[in-house]
Amino acid sequence: MAPNFFGVGATPLVEGDKLIVNVGAPGGPCVVAFDTATGRQVWGAGDTWGASYASPVAAVVHGRRRVFVFAGGESKPATGGLLGLDPENGKVDFAFPWRGTRYESVNATSPVVMGNRVFVAECYGSGGVMVEVQPEGKARKVWSNPTFGMHFMSAIPIGEHLYGVDGHGPRDAELVCVELATGKEVWRTQPEWSETVPTKTGTREMKLGTFRASLLRVDDRTLCLGEFGHLLWVELSPAGYRELSRTWLFAAPETWTPPVLSRGLLYVNQNARGMFRGEPTRLICYDLRAEE
Repeated sequence: MAPNFFGVGATPLVEGDKLIVNVGAPGGPCVVAFDTATGRQVWGAGDTWGASYASPVAAVVHGRRRVFVFAGGESKPATGGLLGLDPENGKVDFAFPWRGTRYESVNATSPVVMGNRVFVAECYGSGGVMVEVQPEGKARKVWSNPTFGMHFMSAIPIGEHLYGVDGHGPRDAELVCVELATGKEVWRTQPEWSETVPTKTGTREMKLGTFRASLLRVDDRTLCLGEFGHLLWVELSPAGYRELSRTWLFAAPETWTPPVLSRGLLYVNQNARGMFRGEPTRLICYDLRAEE
């Protein structure tokens, strides 16, 4: 497995009795399934694209279980794209090329599957693209938008619209709404606010915001984890963005790992040391369950 710019960043997928990993071995395979009980390789698929930072996603499309992998690691020229494959035997239904042309570009957003359509994005030139999976398994482009390109966060669909953070960031990472059917931009905004932070001589005002944030849909509401450790409840609609509440979990940069919610418990990874108190990197669990 060839090293990427930032090491290994994709999460393996457990699908039945198989562990599916975008290994990106030179010359192939690109994706490998291992037996969860023995570790034995069951199948290998693809022979061109390297390992990305995006996690494989499983879904039922046209009545068939499929796995989608947004592949493409460090390479000259930069290559990669979306693979659709059969998790039982690794048969590749389609390979849809999608990658920025810059050598430093990365594919890091997990595929978003909506019915028989799949959205993937990158922020180094190509932007976002919606593909439609045909009944025979092939994929065709429905629309693309070069200014709706996620860096490493995944977009979320709400109703007839898609919401995500466009840009490389941090200062050019804006929250954007586009039409789900066409990719046409409806609005964009950069949520910002002032924070009072400690200094050696007292305090000062610091301009902060969501920047390269992750969005997480929770029932009919949306959680937003900002790049510098802020957690917000937000309302997203075609009419715009509205902040409902905000707290600062920790003052640390590079809060890039998407939050995970399980049974009312929110798991947040602090990826960097605290800016003011030097707190160590850590995984923190917050209880969001309502009191009985």
